[in-house]
Amino acid sequence: MHRKKYLIFLILIILSTKLMSISKIDSLEAVLNEVSGKDRITVLNKLSLLYIRINPEIAYDCAAQSFELAKKINDEEGKADALNNIGHVFRKTYDYDQALENYQLALDIFRRLKSDRDIANVYDNIGHIYWYTGDFSNALDYYTRSLGIFIALEDQKRQSLSYNNLGSVYFRLGLYDESMKNFLNSLNIREKTDDPKIQSTLNNLGNIYVRISDYTKALEMYQRSLEYKRKSNKSTQSTLNNIGNIYLHLEDYECALRYLYEALKINEENVDEKRIAISLNNIAVVYEEQGKIDEALYNYQKALVFKQKVSDKYGYANTSKNLGNIFLLKKDYKQVDYHLGQSLEVAREIKARDVIGDVYELMSERYLDIHDYQKAYLYQNKCSIIRDSLFNEETSERIAQYRTNFTIGKTLHEKEILLKINQIYKFQLGKDKSFKLILFLFLLIFIMTALFLSYNYNKKKKHNKLLSKANDELEDQVDLRTSELVEANENLRKEIQVRKETGIKLKSSLDEKDVMLKEIHHRVNNNLQIIASILNIQSRSSTNKESLNMFTNTHNRIMSMSLVQEQLYLSDNLAIVDINQYVRSLIINIFSSYSISHSRITPIINIEDVYLNVNTAIPCGLLVNEIVTNAVKHGFNGNKKGEITINMKEDKNNYYNLEISNNGESFPNEIDYKNPESTGMELIRLLILQLSAKVDFVKENGVLYKIKFKKLKN
Repeated sequence: MHRKKYLIFLILIILSTKLMSISKIDSLEAVLNEVSGKDRITVLNKLSLLYIRINPEIAYDCAAQSFELAKKINDEEGKADALNNIGHVFRKTYDYDQALENYQLALDIFRRLKSDRDIANVYDNIGHIYWYTGDFSNALDYYTRSLGIFIALEDQKRQSLSYNNLGSVYFRLGLYDESMKNFLNSLNIREKTDDPKIQSTLNNLGNIYVRISDYTKALEMYQRSLEYKRKSNKSTQSTLNNIGNIYLHLEDYECALRYLYEALKINEENVDEKRIAISLNNIAVVYEEQGKIDEALYNYQKALVFKQKVSDKYGYANTSKNLGNIFLLKKDYKQVDYHLGQSLEVAREIKARDVIGDVYELMSERYLDIHDYQKAYLYQNKCSIIRDSLFNEETSERIAQYRTNFTIGKTLHEKEILLKINQIYKFQLGKDKSFKLILFLFLLIFIMTALFLSYNYNKKKKHNKLLSKANDELEDQVDLRTSELVEANENLRKEIQVRKETGIKLKSSLDEKDVMLKEIHHRVNNNLQIIASILNIQSRSSTNKESLNMFTNTHNRIMSMSLVQEQLYLSDNLAIVDINQYVRSLIINIFSSYSISHSRITPIINIEDVYLNVNTAIPCGLLVNEIVTNAVKHGFNGNKKGEITINMKEDKNNYYNLEISNNGESFPNEIDYKNPESTGMELIRLLILQLSAKVDFVKENGVLYKIKFKKLKN
């Protein structure tokens, strides 16, 4: 009950904040119609800032209008503010190159205006861009510049933010001493000023202590962060999860479970399925460490369902592997083979070699248990090969990291000097006039010296001219003889360059088309996943069995199309689909939707190397989906056990022979797929027509479909 009140309170705060923003926008838009000149520029820039989170397009329009008006009346400050806001819009829409370009233009103007605070703010913005793009050396540089100015301005709040930014960069670079020093500086300021963002700094310090294995200090930081979050009514589940994992490291399993279950409860109230899966997996790990195998098994199985729902492929592979390990402890080798097989299939698909290595090691232990030493050795050898490749990659990454750390370390002394220079920045400004006078005198002396040297040079040049004339005549003769060869060489070089540039353009064009096609498949897959999620949500509000059945069928049909797009996105070949892998993923989805266990209905899939284009794969997948769904729903009533068999191969005449059978109950005699009365059978008939397939339909000992078709043209 307390949690529900807390959620309602949060929603009210968010709504009130949005209403305040809308109210401010309305007020400014009303003022906009009554002002002109610099006042209008100021209002447009304020509107742009308010619209950035609500509607980036309107934010851009306001900033663009402000910039054009400022350019007309020569308002430099207005132009700089507008460019800075345009940079914010591009950063919000992930166009980092354009964002950086506009920030640099704004910075140039603020430097001319000598507006220290604005310069520091733009430094922070540029630092954020380099942070997002992984250029940590430049991010460090700009965050340090910003800190120096805020120290000179004695702005403690912004100093704490700059220290926090620097700590985050050093943390990503693995320089934990530097990272901790900056986070502690930020913490010291935020404690003095009662800054509500102190919980973020405490959490960052906790992360550092975890990395250096000081779990006691990490727990202290996380506990303090949790207290501040609870006082300010902020979301606490991530910190609760961190504390639970610390107690797991400390082997205090009771406390670990208490915090992890509290995090799980909040995630369930928020209906955050991804975080629910993480919490369940962590709880299962604690039970496994305690030796409570059944409790671990229960939570791993629940986590697996959620990971599949949110399409967390790495999490699905990892949890399947954990389930295989649990069944290995229980000596249930059939379940071990099934779950490790599922884990290996998905891990290979996403190239998660760490999981593949763990699976091979568990398979080796499985065969060692039954004294099959040949297979145990085979899988242990595979595990060693994977681990060696991972070790080599990790070594390469460490070498690259050491190089980066060396570059960063080399510039630390320069950064400290920059801080000292910024601290005396105001003092230097007072000496600008004297500096300009000295510079003028220096330039005057330089010009006079240059004139004197020029006079002497011209005098010597006249004396040397006569001597060089004879040399020039000889050189002209040599040049004449070699000019033809030089010209031929130059023409050849130009031709080679043209061919090289043409090759580069062709390769770039092909790469762009591949990226674009992958993005199209990815977006289509995302859209289908969204539709499937909407159907899932809608089905929860329905209690009618027929409606639920309709939602489930529609969801599975959409998922069968989504799986094609997903395979194309992940594949190196964007034109064809691996039907073996596709059908296996399809069966997993159908069995999950109807909560069918493999121990009751066993899928047997025998598909040779069959690859289809998209136009053939989609109707073929939908056909398999409908036939298997009918078998699951009508062929095995009353918990009846049996098998569903799918065979497919390509014959010598380029025809594909697909056979789908089950040994459940046969169809009633009055059902005829050529004259269907149900939506499912009608869909089967239409898909067969679409494939131009020949079909034999046998109703003895269950149901058997024999389907023969050719690959459809693109």
